Amino acid sequence: MSKKILIAGPCAAENAAQMRDVSRRLKDVLQADVLQSFEPVFRAGLWKPRSQPSSFQGVGVEGLPWLSEASAALLWPAATEVAQPEHLLSAYKAGIRHFWLGARTTSNPFMVEALADTPVADKQDVVWYIKNPTSPDIDLWCGAVERLKRAGYSGLCAIHRGFALGEHTTTIYRNAPLWSVAIEFKRRYPDVPLLTDASHIAGQAERVPEVAEQAIRMGMDGLMIEVHSNPAQALSDARQQLTPEDFAQLLHRLTPIDSSSAGTESAELASLRQQIDETDDELWALISKRMDISRRIGEYKREHDIPVLQSARYDELLQRRMLWAEKHGIDPGAAKQIMDIIHEQSVLRQV
Repeated sequence: MSKKILIAGPCAAENAAQMRDVSRRLKDVLQADVLQSFEPVFRAGLWKPRSQPSSFQGVGVEGLPWLSEASAALLWPAATEVAQPEHLLSAYKAGIRHFWLGARTTSNPFMVEALADTPVADKQDVVWYIKNPTSPDIDLWCGAVERLKRAGYSGLCAIHRGFALGEHTTTIYRNAPLWSVAIEFKRRYPDVPLLTDASHIAGQAERVPEVAEQAIRMGMDGLMIEVHSNPAQALSDARQQLTPEDFAQLLHRLTPIDSSSAGTESAELASLRQQIDETDDELWALISKRMDISRRIGEYKREHDIPVLQSARYDELLQRRMLWAEKHGIDPGAAKQIMDIIHEQSVLRQV
């Protein structure tokens, strides 16, 4: 079984005591036999690009010695997020060589270009982890990889952290995994290790294990998981962080899973089933959107004294969809049943 990359640590470095505590507890609970399956990296965010200016923005350069001290205690390399050239230069000067691009940074080609062009002494000594952009734009994700490659970096990894799909998404997770996008990235870049950020996809600590297990079973090359000594008191992303003890239990759960020895058929079946789940999520999101439009139509009809039921309009829609179904190999009778249900619910929503 090939080793998986494992990036773990708090969402953010908050103070020196917190960093010492989480590193000490990780060292206490992680046994050598578990870590033999992983290549660990200790993470902590120092600069936090938050949506709201009132949110915790990170401690910045003040936390660099805390991160260095914690990683040294674990004998793991340190990693942090950089979003501006000055972040990269400060962290590099402090001895950090592992950096990740957050989803918002990946979404900004100008900033990726600026970071790629920032001069450092030895680019071959640096490892970059590129998170997918907030939207499921595979080309934008690949563009960030290409910019770093063209700048002379060879130590490149990618991180699949899920996607924000807007108000109509029905996913149970904080960010929809859309595994099909990750699979497509892996198809385009088979030699670039691809990790899954189980914490940002799950959004809830209790769902992190299931996402992590899905990722390993699907053949992802590693995981990023947020671990905090006291998640309830965390200054950012408190809901999704694991305690060191829960993290150790998760690794014990993952250790027996050897995705590299799984049969091709089972891996393909898992991928297809995942795509079915994602398609169903998209389908229900569209149904939700359609019902919302029906509600607005109902409001318009009431304001203008227009009858809700418009039989000619429905006949036109039904015939169009039945012809489409037949053309695409779908039973027109089944298409009519589906449309009848959708129409009935739309009428009820308008009423």
